[in-house]
Amino acid sequence: MTGKRNSCSRLRHRLSLQQEVSAPDGAGGFSRSWQEIAQPWAEIQAIKSGEARGNAASGGEVFAAGQVQARISHRIYLRWRDGVSPAMRLVFEGRAFNIRMVRAMQEDREMLELLVQEGVAD
Repeated sequence: MTGKRNSCSRLRHRLSLQQEVSAPDGAGGFSRSWQEIAQPWAEIQAIKSGEARGNAASGGEVFAAGQVQARISHRIYLRWRDGVSPAMRLVFEGRAFNIRMVRAMQEDREMLELLVQEGVAD
């Protein structure tokens, strides 16, 4: 997504933005589930195999900072929204996208770029 012109026309996918919630399970532990907090319109772009963005590329894993880290599979663009973090996920047509990085596209706080990994249980 480049520039501001026609950015709205690219936001054609309705996603579910979810945050994790925990509830006591009655046995001294907690059960984890996801709660929808918004339904933003977004643009989803698959990252091509071998496309570099730092250590973020499609498929497999990379070794960085002394740890094995999963690679990013998609970029998702949506309108600015406070509070979006890697503790959340997006769901589109039954596909879960775990947020790995959030960054503002410009200083005007108009758009967010999310680097995500599809289909990984967190």
